[in-house]
Amino acid sequence: MDVLQGLLTAPAWQSFALLAGGWALATDRHTITPSLWLTGATTVQHCSPCDGFLGCPLSHRRWPRWGVVIRRAAPCVPAGEVMQGAFDETTKKTAGRHSEGLERYRHGAGSARQAYRTLRGWHCVLGRMRLPLPPWPGHHRSLPVGLARYRQPAQAQALTVPDRSRRPLARARLACMSEPVPGRPLRALAEGGSATKDSGRGLPASAPVGGRFPSHATLDAGPPTLTQKRRGAPRKKGDVSGAPKPLATTETGWAPHPRAVGAEVHAGSGRWHAVWPGRLLQGVSVRRAAPRCLKTPGRHPPRPAVAALFTTALTLSLDVIGGEARDRWAVELDLRDTHACEGLGQEQGRTWQRSIGVNPLRWVMAAARTRWCLTHVARGAVWHLGCDRPWYRQQVAPSPREVVWACREALHQAGIFPISRCTSDRAENHEEPDSALPLAA
Repeated sequence: MDVLQGLLTAPAWQSFALLAGGWALATDRHTITPSLWLTGATTVQHCSPCDGFLGCPLSHRRWPRWGVVIRRAAPCVPAGEVMQGAFDETTKKTAGRHSEGLERYRHGAGSARQAYRTLRGWHCVLGRMRLPLPPWPGHHRSLPVGLARYRQPAQAQALTVPDRSRRPLARARLACMSEPVPGRPLRALAEGGSATKDSGRGLPASAPVGGRFPSHATLDAGPPTLTQKRRGAPRKKGDVSGAPKPLATTETGWAPHPRAVGAEVHAGSGRWHAVWPGRLLQGVSVRRAAPRCLKTPGRHPPRPAVAALFTTALTLSLDVIGGEARDRWAVELDLRDTHACEGLGQEQGRTWQRSIGVNPLRWVMAAARTRWCLTHVARGAVWHLGCDRPWYRQQVAPSPREVVWACREALHQAGIFPISRCTSDRAENHEEPDSALPLAA
């Protein structure tokens, strides 16, 4: 409730309170109708005021709201540590001819038989901030900090909105993440597909980016310093320092990997003029033994023989750069939890304004629940992780599903229960008289 304090009018605040309470009490479906049913709001007002609230006030004030979320989450990261942000995209499958913004998108992580598949639905760019869990060292919990919907040029022209692709949307979310906390260092974790011209250019200088880049990308040493004047424009590129894949065939400059057994790393700096012109990068190449091609059904494919990592922070060690690359898998798990626990894309509305209002509402509520979890743990709460699933002995930190149930149990202890909509008044159920058959005769 403190996130939107002062950002909404009195009628909009009433609608937000009803929807927020229903979302916290919902178990399986996070649509608007069950939220109003669970809070008993249907006995007071109609659903239309909430639809208007989602379409106008909530969608127009979504960016100041994310700034409040980021400012409140920044103290959860210790002062000596760097805040980490991760951005990725996902497609929520849906159907309906009259839904605005539906299109077919290519999904790269397809099944084993089909490398690529197409999904019809809404494509979203999601941003998350990684927050440490002090009672469980080495474990983190992701906090939603931004959501935007990607629209293709034909959709943007029909909706009279500006056309922005996925990479500029992720870059804009990174800029919005760094504005509320200007004094805190920020580092972004990018995926391999984010290393493009649109996402690389225009990044804030205070937010270095790290991730993967193609193994055939060529780095150069930068333009040489001119000792004497000469005609023509100055050089923008320097001598080519090589690409990670040809570099793997050499024998000089390689060192043992700090974590992986049998792997070697090679570090160097250079400029990637095609993506980040004029900016110095630190590149790390990792080579392993050539894997055998095992076409066994149900097994994951082996790791590539050559992998390439990069970062714009030149002071990071090899262990930190490799750890950030491993943290990318946590983003994929967050996408799974987003659909399962936070109800992304479960709305039944068909208009564009309503969809960009209801999805950020769910993510703001998910951010508030994660923030409550961290505060609850800081107060000394005890988590019995093995009471419900004693067979899962490898679990150390609470899972997102357990955070949901812990929040729901705290609401029950506070006397907040969902209102059942299937019960009827007993006074209206008249019993049949004993002499029903003689009266019928």
